[in-house]
Amino acid sequence: MENTAPLPERTYGEINLNRHKLLQEAYLSYPEYIHCDPDKYNWHTPAGRMNIFDLYYLADCNYVDLIGATNESHRRPEFFMLTPKGADLLEIPGRLEERFPVC
Repeated sequence: MENTAPLPERTYGEINLNRHKLLQEAYLSYPEYIHCDPDKYNWHTPAGRMNIFDLYYLADCNYVDLIGATNESHRRPEFFMLTPKGADLLEIPGRLEERFPVC
């Protein structure tokens, strides 16, 4: 993948903190989709790549739905939205911290 920024080295707590942030952003916007701003979600900066990586992880776990992709050489979602499984993760006390502990 040319022009792809390296994925930053992160601690387990930093990874989970970013996933918390993405899930909470989706929860606050539910039932609307959140636009993945190309400045914040891209393959060309470490922070942007980290957001895409975490979004795909959350989507693979069925916590968020991803919609669309760009015509770039790398897939980048256009929108994301919370799923019922993701809502349960946030609404059941202690479930989010159990799944994604922030150390």
